[in-house]
Amino acid sequence: MRTQAHVRIPPAPFRHVLGLALLPLLAAACSPAPAATTQNGPEAEAPAVAVKLVPAREVKTPRVVTLSGSLIGAEEAEVAAGTAGKVVATYVERGSYVRKGALLAKLDARAASATAAQAAADLEVQKAQAAQATVDCDRTQHLFDKGAISKADYDKIRTQCATTKWSVSSAEAKKTLTAEALRDTEIRAPFSGLVVERAVTAGEYVRAESRVATLVNTDQLRVEITVPEADIPQVRQGMQVDFRTAGDGAGRLYHGKIRYVGPAVRRQSRDAIVEAVFQNDAHDLRPGMFVTARLAVGEQPLPAVPATAVRADGNLRHVFVAVGGRLEDRLVQTSEPLNGQIPILAGLKPGEQVVAELTPDVRDGAKVK
Repeated sequence: MRTQAHVRIPPAPFRHVLGLALLPLLAAACSPAPAATTQNGPEAEAPAVAVKLVPAREVKTPRVVTLSGSLIGAEEAEVAAGTAGKVVATYVERGSYVRKGALLAKLDARAASATAAQAAADLEVQKAQAAQATVDCDRTQHLFDKGAISKADYDKIRTQCATTKWSVSSAEAKKTLTAEALRDTEIRAPFSGLVVERAVTAGEYVRAESRVATLVNTDQLRVEITVPEADIPQVRQGMQVDFRTAGDGAGRLYHGKIRYVGPAVRRQSRDAIVEAVFQNDAHDLRPGMFVTARLAVGEQPLPAVPATAVRADGNLRHVFVAVGGRLEDRLVQTSEPLNGQIPILAGLKPGEQVVAELTPDVRDGAKVK
């Protein structure tokens, strides 16, 4: 059997009283909200700002491309011993700066010294024998002219005189070689630079081809950058490259001159290697540092505004543009200053009206007087 719910309806007098009680609440809900007021009456709009407007004029500016690269030593060498021997002393450590000709290490020179002395003595013997041979040859010539000796004896003595001269030349060459080997026992820096690594220590035995130290010239560095294929035709030797190092918090700007432009474009990356030379007189930069370089290739027209029209906010740059009688805060991307003007790379069009001098009351949305 289905049951039905029963709703109890209050009696008529009670319904009348309830309706009277709800009337004020309904009236309050339907009434409009009161207007916002201030102490001096209705809220007033902010006053207009008096500003000086100037148009963003178009200027010809260098087209600058930003490239990445690294620093390389102008010269780098793995200094070899040059002769065999035992290392008796080393004079540099890793990180040492040395001048050209500075002593890096020394080998035991006793054997080389004795060999050089022997070669010098042999040379003197050969010179004495050559001098005696010259006298004998002159005497033989005189006797042969008189017919006192046979032709066979004359030819034999003349041959001995000729070979004596070549013996002297051989002895001189041997003396030069032994003297060079003696000098090689003192291993010196071939150029000024930084010792990247020292590969030997006292007591080790080295051969002529053994590496003693790795030396890098830090007086002059090469800035190696990669230039996209589209910009290669505008790159020439002698052009200036401006760069900053990634780890320099001060943001110091360095300058170099292009010395080498790659003759071919790499197939996979479609770019070419370009090298610039930088004089590192202060030795504050090191090979291997990552750099961000700027290279000017051609010109481009850009809108420019006075320097006083740009507001810096950390790494952000703002200008205020008059649009429809009000100021609009624009974030812009700027280039390097040019004759007191700031070229705008993005965020502004030529001819737009900007506030020439920014004052504290210049703000976004303010009405222009």
